Amino acid sequence: MTESAPAPSVPADDAARVPAGDVPFDGPDGALRLLDVEGAPPGTFGEFEPDSPPLIDAEGRVRLSFSRVDSYENCPRRFRYAYVDKLPGKPGPHLSFGTSIHNALEDFYDRKLPACPTEDELLGFLFARWDSSGFAHLPRDEQVAFYRHAQDVLRRYHRKAAPTYRLPAATEAWFELPIGFEATVVGSIDRVDVDDEGRFHVIDYKTNRKVKNRERVAGSLQLAIYALACRHLFGVLPATVSLDFVVPGVTITVPLEDLDLDAARQTVLDTAKAVREERYEPTPNRLCDWCDFRALCPAWEGGEPG
Repeated sequence: MTESAPAPSVPADDAARVPAGDVPFDGPDGALRLLDVEGAPPGTFGEFEPDSPPLIDAEGRVRLSFSRVDSYENCPRRFRYAYVDKLPGKPGPHLSFGTSIHNALEDFYDRKLPACPTEDELLGFLFARWDSSGFAHLPRDEQVAFYRHAQDVLRRYHRKAAPTYRLPAATEAWFELPIGFEATVVGSIDRVDVDDEGRFHVIDYKTNRKVKNRERVAGSLQLAIYALACRHLFGVLPATVSLDFVVPGVTITVPLEDLDLDAARQTVLDTAKAVREERYEPTPNRLCDWCDFRALCPAWEGGEPG
């Protein structure tokens, strides 16, 4: 390695398999505080779609996802920059940490044999599919802090999941869900389980450390969309939907009856209508500090003309 070459991103070799222990950047000013920003939409820390499909598909429907709808609801101008103008965003540590955990859990459940993988195997999945893109700008010790944290999260997850482990009906179940003639919602469900009575259960993993209460889980637009997608994929609505907060190890489950599926459909249709009408006004809020496009925004000094 030359002097100008950057330090390798964790994990670069077996030395990156650092043991569990004290995480040196877990204080209020440390790197891991980024995982505590509650309510941040996908994209707050630089999520982007490098191969983003056109907003209008071949059938004339507005092509949305939960991330896109959520982005529009938080700030239509940011939506425009990301999905209409397709300005490049920057991968951030929050996104890469979440992606890495999701990757490991996908491999944990995507099996041909029903035997539960060992803890070492689960950590091996993390090592094999660690997404380092969002950590490249961080010092090596902060990268290691995130990796150690991910290892500890998955150790705790294994202790919780192993006793009742069973193969799911699907992992990362991709869907393209028509909503009327106006919109198509695309996405993937982290996990779909089927119990002994044949009932379906939708599970979505979350990697922020703050746990939503039951009322907020019941009001989740994402889970309502996933319930509709479950019916589209499997012909039946799920009996329950869950947010699995894997960092604190808490799962919040609500029955289907607590979801407002009609409201979710209407939110998608309203967003599609606004996109067709090109309504992209800025909506300043507390998330602007993390927005990749703040320098361009007319709501802020130095932004483009309104």
